[in-house]
Amino acid sequence: MNERAKANAIRAGIVVIGSLAFGYLSFQIGFKPFLEKAQEFDSLQQSSHSSSKSQEE
Repeated sequence: MNERAKANAIRAGIVVIGSLAFGYLSFQIGFKPFLEKAQEFDSLQQSSHSSSKSQEE
């Protein structure tokens, strides 16, 4: 593999990794309110489920 091809492969890899990081961050920032609400609902549901289970015993 010559030097030019190796440099192009490295550059392409960096672009792919950067694109994936940008996509992940934009997904996290864009859906953060929905994810927080879902986590809050899940924790509320788990706490109510565990409290009802302890009352049965």
